[in-house]
Amino acid sequence: MTTRVDVPAESTEEEYFQACHAAKVWMQTQPGTGEALIEPYLAMVQTSHSGVAGSWNVRWAELTPARQAAVIVAAVAAANNECG
Repeated sequence: MTTRVDVPAESTEEEYFQACHAAKVWMQTQPGTGEALIEPYLAMVQTSHSGVAGSWNVRWAELTPARQAAVIVAAVAAANNECG
């Protein structure tokens, strides 16, 4: 599972909020809180066969590295209650 991509994150402000909000909604349905949910969330996103709201409904493998980085940044923000 990928938890870090060494390129700058690329998303618009609206896309960032959408990805962060989707991650937060998912995290609220899971046991546990905070950073402990980042890896399970990213695992779910990365294994989805059709993409999820947190990856703009695009499969992980089809996202550019910069877009993957944006999903990771949004997931971390969601875990830390920093969606804005």
